[in-house]
Amino acid sequence: MKNIKRIFIFVSLSFFGSSAFLLEGIAVIDYNAIFLGTDLARERIDDLRDSSDYKDLTDEAQAKDSERIKLAEKLKKDDSTLSDSEKEEILKKIQTLYQSIQLLSQQIQAKEQEVTQKLQADQAEAVQKVVNELIKAKKIKMLLNSQALLAFDRSDEKINLTPEVVDLINKEQKK
Repeated sequence: MKNIKRIFIFVSLSFFGSSAFLLEGIAVIDYNAIFLGTDLARERIDDLRDSSDYKDLTDEAQAKDSERIKLAEKLKKDDSTLSDSEKEEILKKIQTLYQSIQLLSQQIQAKEQEVTQKLQADQAEAVQKVVNELIKAKKIKMLLNSQALLAFDRSDEKINLTPEVVDLINKEQKK
């Protein structure tokens, strides 16, 4: 019985020891989180959200959504007293409002995407420089994009380089 325990312990240590060895030199990075996590990104996103165009779009979308909700509540509340033509008219208004909201949402997303693409273009060189320096400094043999993985321990600083890259980019951009 003691020999079985020893074999089990030996096999367990061998397995866990080899898995730790396999992870040595492998790191993961999330480029989207880097490009959107820098101080520069926060400034530009805040600027976008403070812009009158963006505020007008979001305010209009919220107003139309509130109106749509009120109409839906009215339809539900007064369903038994409304005529079929009144119900149909309310449903058409709801549908029109819904389509307007979708269009406004697309416009909002387009503005956000424009800022994101500009951020990526403006920071690409600095990010690549920092990543290359980290690869050399940490002797990384394999760097994986987080979108290519099903899962990984994002809290493990040895594997997840994203927070460190964001910090280094922020320092680089302040120079």
